[in-house]
Amino acid sequence: AIYDLANRGLLPASFVLVGFGRRDWTHEDFSKIVLDAVKQHARTRFRQEVWDRLAEGIRFVQGNFDDEASFERLAEALEKLDAERGTGGNHAFYLSIPPKAFQTVCEQLQKSGLARPLEGRWSRVVIEKPFGHDLTSARELNAVVNSVFPEEAVFRIDHYLGKETVQN
Repeated sequence: AIYDLANRGLLPASFVLVGFGRRDWTHEDFSKIVLDAVKQHARTRFRQEVWDRLAEGIRFVQGNFDDEASFERLAEALEKLDAERGTGGNHAFYLSIPPKAFQTVCEQLQKSGLARPLEGRWSRVVIEKPFGHDLTSARELNAVVNSVFPEEAVFRIDHYLGKETVQN
C-alpha cells in the first residue's frame, strides 16, 4: 500500500519507513523483504525509479518490545532520519502486534519520548484490530493507549479492511 501511494505521487520524497522487530536484519535485508512484497502485492505497475526513491528511506531497527535500549535505538534512528530526510519529527507508529504487547509497546514509546509530540510536530498511532477479545479487554487496552496518546492521535483499523484504508 505504501509503494502504491508513492507510485501515485501521494507520499513526500522525504517519506521514511522504519521496521522494528526481533530479527537480526540489516536495512538491506528489510528493504529486500519490502521489495519482494511490493512486487508480489502492489496494485500499481512496478516502476524502478519509484522503488529507488522509496528505498532510500527504508530502515530497520532490531529490538524487543520489553527492552528500553531497543526503543532508545529507535528514537535515535528516527531523530537521525528526521535530520537526514527532513521528516520534521512527524511519526506514525503502526502497531500490528498482539494485543498483549500493546501496554508494553505504548509504555516504551512513552518512556523513549517517541509518543510525545513536540512543538509543530505530531506523533500518532495506528492500531490494527482485533483490539482485545471482548468489551472489557478492549476498554482496558483503550485506557492503556489513551494514557500515552490522546484520542485524536489514535487510529484503529480493522485487520482485514486496513489495506484499503491505507491505500485510500
